[in-house]
This record gives sequence, structure tokens and C-alpha cells, in this order.
Amino acid sequence: MNMVWLRIFELLRSPAFHRGVRSIHKKVHELQHGKDPASMGGTNIDVPGKGDPSRFLKYYLEELRDQFRGSKR
Repeated sequence: MNMVWLRIFELLRSPAFHRGVRSIHKKVHELQHGKDPASMGGTNIDVPGKGDPSRFLKYYLEELRDQFRGSKR
């Protein structure tokens, strides 16, 4: 019986166990309350990978036109 408690204390002391618990807690919290805006950072407001290609193309072409015209923002 002592070996069981020894293994439990060993597990509770390990950083890997705490990282796993922290990760699971974060996922459950995000599912319940939504993603924390502070964790997205200042420049990651939009969800990466879900950008609109036509929107990118519009801004890209606009930037090219501005460069050829010589106008600066």
C-alpha cells in the first residue's frame, strides 16, 4: 500500500503532470466560456487560417496600385 502512495506523490510532483492538467483545464474553460481574448495577443484578433482569400487579394491589389501610383498612406 505504501508503494501506491509513493507513486501518487511522485506523479503529483512531476512537471509533466501539471502541464497536462493545465492544458486540460484550459480546454474545458475555453469550451465553457469561449476563447480568452487576452491569449490571442494584439495582432491575432482574427482566427488564423479562416481568412477570406478575396479580402486578401483586394488588399494586395490595392497595395500594388498604390505603389505604382506612388501614393503613400
